[in-house]
Amino acid sequence: MLNLAKMLIIFMYLTSICCCYFVSSQSVSPQNTPSQDTSQDIWYTYEEPIEGLKLHDTYTLKDGTLMIWMTFDDEEDPSCMLPYFHLRLIEKTGQITYINLNYTFPPEAVCPINMTFIPLSYNYIMVIYVKSNNGVKGKYGLIINYDSEIISEIYLGNVNDYIIDSGRLEKGFIRIEEHDKKGIAAWHWLSIPDITIGKVVELGSGKFSVPNLLSYTFVNSFNFSLIDGGIGYAYILKYDEMGSSATNDPNIQYWKIYVSFIREGTYLPTTPSLVYQTTTKLNSIVFNSCTYNNGVGYICIVSLNNTITNRNQSRTEVNYYRLEFLTTGAFIQFDMIPKEISNTSDNFDLSSLIYGGFLVRKYYTNTTAMDFYILDNNGNYKSGGSFGPEFVLYNMFPRNGTLLGIKRQTGNKLEFLLKPLLRLNNQGAEYDNPVIESTKPAVNEVIDSSINEITIKYGIPVRLSTANISIFQLNGDPYKPNLLRQTISGNSKLCTVGSDNHTVHIPIFSSTFNQPNSSYHVVVDNNFVISQERNEPLLGIIKKTWMISTSNTFFF
Repeated sequence: MLNLAKMLIIFMYLTSICCCYFVSSQSVSPQNTPSQDTSQDIWYTYEEPIEGLKLHDTYTLKDGTLMIWMTFDDEEDPSCMLPYFHLRLIEKTGQITYINLNYTFPPEAVCPINMTFIPLSYNYIMVIYVKSNNGVKGKYGLIINYDSEIISEIYLGNVNDYIIDSGRLEKGFIRIEEHDKKGIAAWHWLSIPDITIGKVVELGSGKFSVPNLLSYTFVNSFNFSLIDGGIGYAYILKYDEMGSSATNDPNIQYWKIYVSFIREGTYLPTTPSLVYQTTTKLNSIVFNSCTYNNGVGYICIVSLNNTITNRNQSRTEVNYYRLEFLTTGAFIQFDMIPKEISNTSDNFDLSSLIYGGFLVRKYYTNTTAMDFYILDNNGNYKSGGSFGPEFVLYNMFPRNGTLLGIKRQTGNKLEFLLKPLLRLNNQGAEYDNPVIESTKPAVNEVIDSSINEITIKYGIPVRLSTANISIFQLNGDPYKPNLLRQTISGNSKLCTVGSDNHTVHIPIFSSTFNQPNSSYHVVVDNNFVISQERNEPLLGIIKKTWMISTSNTFFF
């Protein structure tokens, strides 16, 4: 067993390009950076105190917390694991929370592995797993807290249902049932657990319905989270030549893509909007991913499978495209991804970066190595790097643009490598938000407790929206929630946008900063403001980023 008293870690904030990482705890330790790595790369080691636990997966939170899922392997069957749940939460302060659940999961959940988890809100996690009830398999959720206590178990639905978070943990999660042959899929929006008894309630429900188009059949769907706490749902439709009268009309659109959106509070899907159609007789269209594009909508990577005939010879090729659209349903662009990106590896993904440009990650069949590079908004190469074959698992902290690679486990030791990505736009680095120019008070400023206003200046013209700005007082106990001192909705009419259309003014209640010599942080929710130009929600400021403190003097 590991002697924890002998362990020391130093996690430090990355400066310049990377704004985070960890500062001190017990089971993590720094290493000297290998000579081939840049000075901005950070190595660290985690030592697991329970013998025999192996790395299974990781999950990253927007506040910089890394969740490490550890499991006991089933020595008789590598597709199975022992029926227990162990999770480690490493915060960017270095504090580690160990969750060791005293619960035995049913065989259907662990052999083969039909189990995962999602964070719900502060101090709550839901373990999602399959179990049988009277011979019928279903999907269940076991809600637990950070103290390894079981709060409740809930029935989630059919084993094929999708369970996704809403894009903002405090807004609950969404269950989408498997669609029927006509493409109709029921959805259910569920709350976060009640803070006292952990009860989950249904907030809204409805159905995604395919546009009723004659001569078109539903092929498939794809769902993705929105940053303002909602979901997007894409429908793929194909022209039914067999069911239509024969025609040589060159204007027939053989494939169509529609998108619909559900927002928290309304719980009603928008009317599906057409974002792509083609006269080409493709073999298939497949969605690979959809990511937020920082105030200008969403980017989805789609693959088009096409058979090309030339001189009585046929060949099939797959090309990848970048489909961009707004949550209003407006189409932006549809561009082919250069073949030098998509055709030089067995698998790749492309995602938008908060600080501008795109990240390309390339994976290969015969090795666990991964190459990556940064492109600007025009597709030009800007920088790149790689992880060698000794790395077996990857993740990313998208908010501050840091890649994480994990080496193959040795005994109880896990080695991590953090690689901060090039920022094409370094504005707002201290807020992890490139659309923010400045705030008053500034980060880490000492303020007069009688202050009656704070301001945020954005780099683009904005309008107020429906989400909140909140101020919390730190309570000194890292395991308990901070004290909420005030919260205001953007559309409450208390907040105002200045004549420059860039500066938001937020009033401060007289009781908010009434504790001298105390620390506070301001949390700005995504969708507190929207861009004037595109009406798209903008990112906010996550907890413990905009830190301020009151002076020792208290004014009555």
